[in-house]
Amino acid sequence: MDKLDRPRRLAKETENSEDWALAIERADILRPILELGRAGHDVGPLLLAAAEEMGVSRSSVWEFYRRLKQNDGRSSALLPKRRGPKRGSRRLGREVEAIIERVLRRHYLVPEPPSFLRIVGEIQSECGARGFRRPTRRTIKARLDAMDQREVLRKRKGAKAARQVFEARAGGLDVEHPLEVVQIDHTLADIILVDQVESKPLARPWLTLAIDVATRMVLGAYVTFDAPSVLSICLCLDHCVRPKSIRTPSSLEQLYWPTAGIPQAIHVDNGRDFHSDAFRSACAEWGISINYRPPGRVHFGGHIERLIGTTMGAVHVLPGTTQSSPRDKGEYDSAARASMTLDEFEEWLQLEVCRYHNTRHSGLRRTPLAAWADLGGDDAGHQVVDTDAFRISFLPSERRQLGRTGINLFSIGYWSDAFAPMVGRGARKVTVKYDPRDMSRIWVVTDEGRTIAARYKELSRPKVSLWESRRASAVFHERHGGRISEAILFGIIEEQRRIAHAARQKTLSASARLDEERKARLPNDKPRRDPFREMFAIDTSNPNLPTYPIDDFDGPRRKT
Repeated sequence: MDKLDRPRRLAKETENSEDWALAIERADILRPILELGRAGHDVGPLLLAAAEEMGVSRSSVWEFYRRLKQNDGRSSALLPKRRGPKRGSRRLGREVEAIIERVLRRHYLVPEPPSFLRIVGEIQSECGARGFRRPTRRTIKARLDAMDQREVLRKRKGAKAARQVFEARAGGLDVEHPLEVVQIDHTLADIILVDQVESKPLARPWLTLAIDVATRMVLGAYVTFDAPSVLSICLCLDHCVRPKSIRTPSSLEQLYWPTAGIPQAIHVDNGRDFHSDAFRSACAEWGISINYRPPGRVHFGGHIERLIGTTMGAVHVLPGTTQSSPRDKGEYDSAARASMTLDEFEEWLQLEVCRYHNTRHSGLRRTPLAAWADLGGDDAGHQVVDTDAFRISFLPSERRQLGRTGINLFSIGYWSDAFAPMVGRGARKVTVKYDPRDMSRIWVVTDEGRTIAARYKELSRPKVSLWESRRASAVFHERHGGRISEAILFGIIEEQRRIAHAARQKTLSASARLDEERKARLPNDKPRRDPFREMFAIDTSNPNLPTYPIDDFDGPRRKT
């Protein structure tokens, strides 16, 4: 698919691409004012200027400001609320869309284009001459804005101009504030881990890291046995925006890890996961700009590459390390020496991150923790109130039909009572978010930006992962062909689990043990135990402790 078509396909994830583009534009204008308002500044004059810029009334801009404030600064909060049939349900015909795209490409994406008004007149004239409905100027502008703006600038001004606008300078990034630019990348860790039951070697884990360029602080980390995916990015960013604390197992002493907040911009490579619709639409939702590393230019991701190198250097002293090359490894038997589980490696990594934060950085001439404090990292960026909504927005998604029986995703049926009024408006496709680790629950995103949780229609079904579902479907298709029913799907999964359990009693294969490790790390609805928030017995013999009046509820007993 042409690069110019990808943003347009992304914009069509909502039912009305024009409304979505307008909401993003308004949110970008109002977010800086929102941050000033949170800091106690008078935002009245700024909102009046914003109203003129957006071409709306004073009351409207205050309403936009209020909605953005109440929804954590999410772009979807500014989607127009309409009565009756939604404007998004009116779609241009294929012929009109083809005319708009052809004229824009042929006459506007050129070094010497005519004025945009002339392009609009050209499109409207051709549509009218062929008997089609004339698209409005706003509609044509939305189609242009949905194109890849870097590609638009490249065709109009040249590749050099596009690099100057959209790419970082080769001499380094000029970043002054925490959370202004964050770099994210994946790496296969140089260590073999073991399973938790039999302590037998399993595999090398994948590590996803996020670093703040201004302070070199590690904002988030995620460790998994699964190959990099949208889920890896989702859980790493989820770790970035949440407050973090690490406690050593022996003393439960809390270590300081102060980073939390939404990045303003993310620098990533050109991996397929970073180009996914789920990742790009979620970044647009939360006001995060994305900058992709040009192919072959490693220095554009130098900070995260150095962090990965530093982290792997520390990994090379752990039991089971594979070193960075066979020559460095020598005769060392990594699998035989492996002894750390995934949970133990994750705990070690968190402590290693805290050690790194307190180590002097040659580029900063101070520790990352000191740089974070000096540059006001605790007050930088936008803090997320609804962290669950942030996490869900970055989960992978699919477009599915919402009908009277609910939603079918990967041969599994889902239902929520909130679907009933939506179904009455007519069958249509909606965006469905899901967590591949636990398919017992999904989230449906409405056109108004509301998120509805839905569960199995058959609540007695067990929790399953996406890889279990796909493996069962592949087995059925190989044997019988065609589509698999939900009942047969769960039947195959249960049989496969029984076989794996029986194999455990004998000699468990590496793949079966890897499945068990994945199950052990499935999302848990129960809150984690926090010793610092629990109640403990009070030493009543200490006279310095405050006392409080106690109401006596022991009244006279009733006579029986």
